[in-house]
Amino acid sequence: MRVRKIECIAINVPLRKPYAISTGQVEYLEHVIVLSHLEDGSLGVGEAAPATVVSDEFAADVKLTVENFLAKCVEGQSIFDLERISSDMNRLIPGHTHAKSAVELSLWDAIGKTLETPLCDLIGGTVKSEVPVAWALGMGTEEGMVREAEEYVARGFKNLKVKIGTDSNKDLSNVSAIRRAVGPSVSIRVDANGGYTADQAIKTLRRMEEYDLELIEQPVPRWDVEGLARISKVLDTPVMADESLGSPEDAMRLVRCEAADVFNIKVAKLGIRASKKIAAIAESAGLTCSVGSMIESGVGTAAGAHFSASTSVVRYSTELVGTLLITDDIVKGSYRAEAGKIAVPRGNGLGDELSEEKLRKYRV
Repeated sequence: MRVRKIECIAINVPLRKPYAISTGQVEYLEHVIVLSHLEDGSLGVGEAAPATVVSDEFAADVKLTVENFLAKCVEGQSIFDLERISSDMNRLIPGHTHAKSAVELSLWDAIGKTLETPLCDLIGGTVKSEVPVAWALGMGTEEGMVREAEEYVARGFKNLKVKIGTDSNKDLSNVSAIRRAVGPSVSIRVDANGGYTADQAIKTLRRMEEYDLELIEQPVPRWDVEGLARISKVLDTPVMADESLGSPEDAMRLVRCEAADVFNIKVAKLGIRASKKIAAIAESAGLTCSVGSMIESGVGTAAGAHFSASTSVVRYSTELVGTLLITDDIVKGSYRAEAGKIAVPRGNGLGDELSEEKLRKYRV
């Protein structure tokens, strides 16, 4: 089965409320849906989710990259030739991993639909039928963050992620207040999104460990792997790499530098193939993984769930909360985490279906 045409649709969906992290604030889901039109009239769907506060790409950039560069590597090709298509895309243009991952995901979806098989069964089978999900608390007032933490714990979430990285004293106060509010049975991980220096991180996080942290995510900027290694060596809490993890080559460097205990794999940023390679590197090095979110719609969220369900080294709760943060979705029905877990779709490919009405409504 060959690809007849690649199509890109930029969408803009508002969030339920602004989502703030140390590097900025997100108010809209500005993503690109990539459609692989096959010669038999069927369709494969992928999503690029380049949040500009943490990415080198943005929606218009992704659309231009796919339409002007990557489409020529795919159109006329067999959907099954993923290895060659990936190599061709990498030779044609470096980087642009969000654009490439969206194209790749649309091909995986097309393969699943053609073979009438769920994506997870194509990439490793089902290790678990439900994926645990941690609720991610954006930055806000201490009172507001506490209320939100209590709300989602009451809804069945047993894991929380708290955004930090702008003000050490405020961060400590927020985490302390949330711990008091939810009690000892709820796990809390923190994520600075690279907002600290290594010295700040060590000083602040040593004190924060008093509140029984599950994980510490990306305390220093993506380039400071040496600083990440310093922090990993002196703290008791496992350190998770996110922004520093942009490729399998990055994973190898993190392993060599002993800079992280856990990898946060974001399928929307890396694609399925690279994500599987990174998971294999982690497993070989004795590390574990979580699966993060770029605030994807139901398309990207389903991809993350399929990857998580089929990858045994993903042992920490995922953060697949995108569909809970946006006001509306572009897939039919409702695909979201409930009571702290998300079911893996069992339909063909990604297992969801685009809503033409919603695509028209949110198309840019």
